[in-house]
Amino acid sequence: MGRLDAVYDWFDERTAVRSLVRKGLYEAVPKRGAWFYTLGSATLVLILLQLVTGIFLTLVYVPSVTEGWASLNYLKQHDAFGSIVRGIHLWSAYILLFVIGLHMVRTFFSGSYKRPRELNWVTGVGLFLLVLVMAITGAFLPWDQAAYWTAVVVTNVPAYTPFIGSFIRALWRGGDFVGPITLSRTFGIHVWLIPAILFPLILAHLALLRKHGEFGSYVNYRGAYRSREGVDVPPVPPQRPIEPPYPAVPTDELWAAPLETEDFFPFQTFKDGLVSVVLVIVVFLLAVAIGAPLEPIADPSTTSYTPVPEWFFLPLDELLLLVPQQLIPLALIVPAGGVLLLLALPFIDRGPERNPFERPAVMVPGGFAVLFVIILTLLGSGRLFNL
Repeated sequence: MGRLDAVYDWFDERTAVRSLVRKGLYEAVPKRGAWFYTLGSATLVLILLQLVTGIFLTLVYVPSVTEGWASLNYLKQHDAFGSIVRGIHLWSAYILLFVIGLHMVRTFFSGSYKRPRELNWVTGVGLFLLVLVMAITGAFLPWDQAAYWTAVVVTNVPAYTPFIGSFIRALWRGGDFVGPITLSRTFGIHVWLIPAILFPLILAHLALLRKHGEFGSYVNYRGAYRSREGVDVPPVPPQRPIEPPYPAVPTDELWAAPLETEDFFPFQTFKDGLVSVVLVIVVFLLAVAIGAPLEPIADPSTTSYTPVPEWFFLPLDELLLLVPQQLIPLALIVPAGGVLLLLALPFIDRGPERNPFERPAVMVPGGFAVLFVIILTLLGSGRLFNL
């Protein structure tokens, strides 16, 4: 132990690792609703799991229409460990989409996007979109029947964009039809382009979170107990001095610091770790029990295959089917407008109120939007699986 301490002291003298650990772990976080804050850390863990398993898969996967399917089929037939890794990659992607979606809903519901956390929300929306693009491009790569027809449908969607749509489709496909260049370019987008944007954005998101602190919910704040219509304000419970990252904002002082806090370590780290471990175990069990499906190799000439989109693509797929083909460009305004509204939300809803029940102008449209997506998903599921 003495030698280990000496090595640690030597390393700390040159890197200041003690102060970095102390700065990273010992900070104040809101005490109430702490289990809901675990969604952010779970998202990060699942993204890292995607990175690790993705690196392994790139060692065996060949981005070729003739060898891509064969390399994955080899894992399925002859490499149990590799097959489990591919299953982990698939199921962690599915659960990641679900968890990051819940994280955004929680942030929206609690009003955590308001001043001074506007950029926290904007970078979070960016991360959600990038994860969605990663999932969609990853669905192309097995180059089985499902992957091929997913590529045909998805690469055709940009064609409905006025003026530049046909150019984008041809650029992505590498021509007029889906083929070898489509797979090669999608592989590059999936493993190089998107991660090159994703990981710096994660660092920016974490830096902003550390600067402004976790907001959590309005019940953590003095603003939750403001007097209304002559009702007296209950006394503020005693609390320890608030340390950064809860800067006092002069125009937002009711929401500057939580009423009750606890240390990030060990309290919040325990909750974060427990939820993340449970999710990783669930992913592993699904990978072992179900694995990653692999349909027969892509056959563009088939007329009997019925394409089934990935579950996260069901809402858009159903929307495109419900409208006449001539109106598809107008229908695509719905998801595009939804993304723009999400990005603009903190600059539209600038009022001080965080209580969701006192923000009907935002909560009601948001509730209808979520309901609309759920209905489209259910309709698509019923159509495809005869439910």
